Amino acid sequence: MAIQFYDKGELSSGFYGWRVVAVIRGKRHQKYFSARRPSEAMPEDFWHRYQKTRAEYYEARWAMRAAAIKYLDFIRTDHPRVKPFRGVGFQGITLGIGTIGGGQTEQCFIQVNVPGNPMRIAITENQTLSKAWDNAVTLWGETFQIRPKDIDAKRQHPPTPEQFKRLRKHLNDEEGASLGVSVLHHVYAEQRAAMERQKSRSSLKEQPVDEDDLLDVHSRLEREIGEFLEKFGSRA
Repeated sequence: MAIQFYDKGELSSGFYGWRVVAVIRGKRHQKYFSARRPSEAMPEDFWHRYQKTRAEYYEARWAMRAAAIKYLDFIRTDHPRVKPFRGVGFQGITLGIGTIGGGQTEQCFIQVNVPGNPMRIAITENQTLSKAWDNAVTLWGETFQIRPKDIDAKRQHPPTPEQFKRLRKHLNDEEGASLGVSVLHHVYAEQRAAMERQKSRSSLKEQPVDEDDLLDVHSRLEREIGEFLEKFGSRA
């Protein structure tokens, strides 16, 4: 955004006054505010103040529009230079597979691209994919001053294990890496646990309930309740 004043005689077109220029999403916007009075009856000083105020208003309006668009692009689109298969649908966070903090073992991680100090949050045995994502989104929100409602919205949509699977394949096929399938072990942990729970629930539903077993449990509970009342009821 910029305001430039052209004095009388400065431009060959004969225009003199204020020009406001803005570039939003690559599109150039400009507007001119002439210092030439509409009539001799208009005080020159008043007209100049009026036109300058209008120019400043447009500059502020375009600046706010540019800031709003920049923010929405940030939370809705990947960065134009994000590498293949790293993007998560918005800027400031990317996925990765590699070593962390000088370690020797490759890990799947979520990277918060803090300016000058990118932070890699590993997915490990003690930190599931969902937990790592939650921590990453929290840090992302604090770092880039994201609105709470937008932070909450992103928190609800963690990357899938399949995204890391595709990233691993790309790194091996296109970027010369040699990552074994075991590097994906921890990102699939929650999926494996969910499958085990579902399997257990299905097994319980399918298991027939014997009537004699139910009667046995009922009589045992009835006996234990009676013993409890006999023991503690006498103290009342």
